[in-house]
Amino acid sequence: MSLIGRRFACTLLLLFAFFSTQSAADPTPSTDTERDARVAAFARLYGVVRYFYPGDSAQDVDWNRLAVLGVAEARAARDETDLQARLRALFDPLGPGIDIARESDAFPAPPVDNVPPLVAWRYSGFPSDIGRIYGSERTARLKAGSDFTALATHLDGHALRGKTLRLRGEIKPLSPFKADALGLWLRVDRERDQAGFFDNSSARAKPGTDWQSHEIIGRVDADARAVFVGFTMQLGDTKTPEAALRRLTLEVDDGAGHWTPIDIPTLRLATDASSKAWWLTGGVTRNIDLSWDASERDTGALRMRLKGDLSNGQLFDAPAMAGKTAEFKLGAGLKARVALTLSDARAKPAAERAAALSALKARLAALPDPKKNIASVDVRQADIVVAWSVFAHFYPYWDVIDADWGAQLPRSLSDAEGADTRALHRRTLQTLVVPTQDAHGTVTDLTAGKRGLLPIEIEPIGGQWVVVASAVPDRVRVGDVVTAIDGVDIAQARPQLESLAAGQPSSRPWKAIDGLLSGPLGESRTFSLQRADGGIAEATLRFDASQAPPLPRPAAIAELKPGLWYLDVARVDLPIFNAHLDKLSKARGLIFDIRGYPKDFQVTRRLLAHLLKAKEQGKWVHVPQYIGPFGELAGYDEETGWNLEPQAPHFGGRAVFLANGGTISQAELITGYAQDQHLGTIMGSTTRGVDGNITAINAPSGFHIIFTGMKVTHHDGTTRYHAIGTMPDVAVEPTLAGIRAGRDEVLEAALKLLD
Repeated sequence: MSLIGRRFACTLLLLFAFFSTQSAADPTPSTDTERDARVAAFARLYGVVRYFYPGDSAQDVDWNRLAVLGVAEARAARDETDLQARLRALFDPLGPGIDIARESDAFPAPPVDNVPPLVAWRYSGFPSDIGRIYGSERTARLKAGSDFTALATHLDGHALRGKTLRLRGEIKPLSPFKADALGLWLRVDRERDQAGFFDNSSARAKPGTDWQSHEIIGRVDADARAVFVGFTMQLGDTKTPEAALRRLTLEVDDGAGHWTPIDIPTLRLATDASSKAWWLTGGVTRNIDLSWDASERDTGALRMRLKGDLSNGQLFDAPAMAGKTAEFKLGAGLKARVALTLSDARAKPAAERAAALSALKARLAALPDPKKNIASVDVRQADIVVAWSVFAHFYPYWDVIDADWGAQLPRSLSDAEGADTRALHRRTLQTLVVPTQDAHGTVTDLTAGKRGLLPIEIEPIGGQWVVVASAVPDRVRVGDVVTAIDGVDIAQARPQLESLAAGQPSSRPWKAIDGLLSGPLGESRTFSLQRADGGIAEATLRFDASQAPPLPRPAAIAELKPGLWYLDVARVDLPIFNAHLDKLSKARGLIFDIRGYPKDFQVTRRLLAHLLKAKEQGKWVHVPQYIGPFGELAGYDEETGWNLEPQAPHFGGRAVFLANGGTISQAELITGYAQDQHLGTIMGSTTRGVDGNITAINAPSGFHIIFTGMKVTHHDGTTRYHAIGTMPDVAVEPTLAGIRAGRDEVLEAALKLLD
């Protein structure tokens, strides 16, 4: 180790020793405002380093615990100089290029660091544990667990729902591989981008270099939308990976113990992702070669070989820029400069920082479990730091939302000071989400266990909250008006609940009611209710229902009058839809009820395709490509839409779409198409105002925060949709009298329009 390196390591260790003995001593206590300003300074640095500093050592740190430790250090700091030293001690062990200085001081000249390959972060949206549409990578680095190549094809999952599949084939290594490096895989993707059944046969592989049989048996999920099958090889240190596959078959159990073959596409490589009948390559290998070995013809099957190199896959084309940094004010008298690009050599762990990095990790490991320590203000403020940072760098709508996100940070940190229970802290996190105006925005306590629903449905009607469906009519009746919740008068409870609901103004009562009707399984909520006869009733209901009670509506698909057909997207699946295609195509009028969430994703697509008269190319989907902090973009991925083509039979009857504040996300996708592609008349009230795939933040204390990860616009590609929604062509609102009379006034108006 060089003399400079030894001095650097000794300095870091001395700083850790200093903090371990001095943190508790504070001869000049700071005010709450001063402490929160220092925590805010840490937060501004934390988010940039966590998500955009590319050094290798930073990838092996428990960042949620570091948020807790950083809050504690910032709160303990006595002044600007002390805060600067504490921040350096936290971040210096992670690698070079993280500079913290007084606002009045100049940063030192950065070293020349332009030797390729260059390491930098790239994000397609904000990746989380929800779905697969978003991703991240560091250039010139393989992600942990991503050093594989795969060959795959997929089938429509709807026809296979609930069925048991068997995937079989034989695999042989043609270059040095461990036994568990080669395998078949089968994956089921469910609706709403949820993960379903998955298995990889490589874990069951046996040692050897001969042909080896592989098999996967799995049940297709009941809400499957696609089934993927294929072959995978884990590359490891193999420089020229090559393997062979033969006798690949996919079969379905007919229920009587017999396996029936399923046709899968012929093995040939697709030229792009639109070649749906072919096979696609995945993983990090970009140079795949398929060939067929004639010597295998006597086995009854052709032989396939894959060849590849270890070139890294790319989320999108945005080369790393040598010497790129981010300079920004931290507050509390400090500023920071963070390297966003490092050379390969500087990105690697440095020996002179190893001791300090080990000491930092030891401190993190010694912290109490944040999920069990909500009484700690450090933990609560760490939640704010983490959530605020994600929104600051990855929320896709700051260009259209009028919110001072920087000012929100100290306010939320202050709110977290006194929120010393999980219930109070959840409210603090909800308040943090409100300025996003994101109706997807939801805060869930993952430590609270299973959740259930109340056996009633409530909607905002005429300025009141009214029961519109009940599974317990002996206690709660349709048409009852809520006058108090858990002993709090509705005039006070309603504005409190709506103030915690993110979204555009007309959507907030709907969002607030959503939160009111779900809760921890077994707990209860008490309502005071005004009856139609003027009497007052009280009902205590438990969160023990698995689904909401049905609303008083027609059958899922029904002919309500001669030639006038009704379809409820919340209750129709693809088999039912297909069974009625002929009747729907001959209808003189069609009413599509979009007041609930679609049951079947394929019905959504098919419904729109049967309504279209010409191919559409609306550009309403925009997945952001982040290359730097605070929303720095290279552009948008998949800046397109569904590009639907008309499908026979055409639905030529006049169409009406029923919508209200319960119309959200995929349901709004339908109203968006109806409006922008001129597919029919929208009737009812304004929709929730949010569409696009969600993503999520996992906060240190165990709270899960959902938000929208992509930008969705109108089909022209530019006109804002978020926090506006679809406004009806014909406004119709239900009334209390109509609810009590058992009428659906919106549906009645649609029938009158069509008749």
